[in-house]
Amino acid sequence: MDITSFLSQTYFDNTIVSYLIFFLIAAGFVVVGKIIYYFSKTLLRRFANKTQTKFDDILIDMIEEPLLIFIVILGLRVGWEFLSFPNYPIIPKYYGHILYMIITLNVAWFISRFLDSLIENYLLPLTQKTKTDLDDHLLPIIRKIISVIVFGIAIITILDEFGIEIGPMLAGLGIGGLAFALASKDLISNLFGSTTVLLDKPFSLGDWIKIGDYEGFVREIGIRTTQIETFEGSFIYIPNSKFTQNEVENISRRWARRMKMTIGLTYNMNSQKIKKAKELIKDVIVSEEGTSKEKIMINFTEFGDFSKNIMVIYWVTDTSNYFNIVDSINFKIMESFEAHKIEFAFPTQTIELVK
Repeated sequence: MDITSFLSQTYFDNTIVSYLIFFLIAAGFVVVGKIIYYFSKTLLRRFANKTQTKFDDILIDMIEEPLLIFIVILGLRVGWEFLSFPNYPIIPKYYGHILYMIITLNVAWFISRFLDSLIENYLLPLTQKTKTDLDDHLLPIIRKIISVIVFGIAIITILDEFGIEIGPMLAGLGIGGLAFALASKDLISNLFGSTTVLLDKPFSLGDWIKIGDYEGFVREIGIRTTQIETFEGSFIYIPNSKFTQNEVENISRRWARRMKMTIGLTYNMNSQKIKKAKELIKDVIVSEEGTSKEKIMINFTEFGDFSKNIMVIYWVTDTSNYFNIVDSINFKIMESFEAHKIEFAFPTQTIELVK
């Protein structure tokens, strides 16, 4: 079989030559798209960098990839003109639907990214300047809602293109709304909980909170859940409805956090050594940044089984650095005791041997 006979073979109403023309045109448009993409990445971006406004930079950033996809789709559409399927009418029908779907999703992708970038570059800096953090929490939610709306419209448009009637579907959604509401009771509760958190502001991002058995730092407040980072480094996602049903303790908003501990000294420490130990402990606490200088209690409280015990109570005012401050105080107490030869007690037992 010579090359002419091979190229003249027909499959699905078209010769191999027709298919080759289709693919060559599509490939040509891909090359053109790459050239335009490179042109926009270099010359247009260089021009945009010279202007004072951010708008053209945002537009170029957002349009580059969708434009490339659009050019490729255009090539597929132009190449399609060299093909015909008189005996297979379903092929061009669904080919057109698929191209329409890709174009619609591409446009929705561009619009969603463009609006999100505008919010990030123009609205986000404004919210960071305001005193309230309500807008800081609402803005991420608004960005997600905009994306859902844009792609929702795109999906409805695509369904209409495929001949699926939207009217009965929307009516069915209205009839099924009650059933959906009942089925999504937890979701609605979580949405209500997130609204309560944003309005009442029992905590903010970065706050150290405790709810039930969970304790940690707030990392993200979402529509459905709030993310907490525990002291072990794991992330817990708590449904927002829990914050309306349970007590929330915001440790970061305390004026101070109490620290209580007992220090045991060995029984060979005389009264002067115990008094000196009390002085050293107080000096360490008073000299430490982030502690209350007035509310300090240091008392020789009891003769224990194997130690003379000193009870220490003080308040850490810098609650965000609570553990670091306690750590620093403990080490300084140890160093002071070592310098003055004051010994910590440890469990001991005296055994008397009877002959």
